[in-house]
Amino acid sequence: MTWIKTNTGHAMITAKTHIVALIGEPVKHSLSPAMHNAAFAQLGLDWAYVALSVKTQNLAQAVAGMKALNFQGFNATMPHKQALVHLVDELDPFAKFCQAVNTVSVRNGKLLGFNTDGPGTLNALKEAKADLSHVVILGAGGTGSAMALALAQAGSEVVILNRDVKKAEGLAHKIGKTGDVLIEAGSLDEAADRIREATVLCNATSVGMRTNETPISKNALHPGLTIMDAVYAPRLTRLIKDAKGVGAHVVTGDRMLLHQGMIAFERWTGGKAPKTAMENALEHAFSILETNGQNGSVNT
Repeated sequence: MTWIKTNTGHAMITAKTHIVALIGEPVKHSLSPAMHNAAFAQLGLDWAYVALSVKTQNLAQAVAGMKALNFQGFNATMPHKQALVHLVDELDPFAKFCQAVNTVSVRNGKLLGFNTDGPGTLNALKEAKADLSHVVILGAGGTGSAMALALAQAGSEVVILNRDVKKAEGLAHKIGKTGDVLIEAGSLDEAADRIREATVLCNATSVGMRTNETPISKNALHPGLTIMDAVYAPRLTRLIKDAKGVGAHVVTGDRMLLHQGMIAFERWTGGKAPKTAMENALEHAFSILETNGQNGSVNT
């Protein structure tokens, strides 16, 4: 494939261009187009990534339309991840387990649904050389489910803490049935005690998204932790600032965004994602947003 350029140096979409997309509501502040289009340009691929605002009531028609128009695939962000489970032809194990799809690949006329949040989390923590022996996860929703499954199957001892304890217990029981894993559940009220012995703390809640709130008191944090926040809007959430304040290692939400994006890229193209080009594009996009006092979107 060739990457066609105009005399301005920008890519030109033609009838031969392979299209992938992000669907959600809202999507106007997403950083995924910058990340993926930089990757396509780096590899000289005649591909383009576009962000499409799709309302909930139009989701089924939009998915059918992308399939009919021969899109190569798409990402999904809020509020469509759960609904997509029922609109694709096949689900990968993570998507099936979490009942949430954030990446779809179109192959031979079939829609294949994936969840890259779990593997993306694991890769981001490995990149940071985190000690994965004892992980505490805050939240038992779609993101928390993906994180917990990926880490438990990687050999971590996992504790899921959630406001609704029964939901956390149900998730832990479900993960426990997947194999020989060490997993527990509890209330957020137990967080300080649970975190004391932890090596990793993951925030899988939306607390901190465009606010100065934190899901956990700074007093519960300690220097032996690696703290990961799935929220990347803002990138320096209060949790991340507090973590830095106590001398803990941090993994900001943009690293999870990068790694889940790399996995999606490879699902679509079949080739290795150009990590440096993608992270440089993200860093540039973040610097513009932060200079202007704005934030990107969450998840994708």
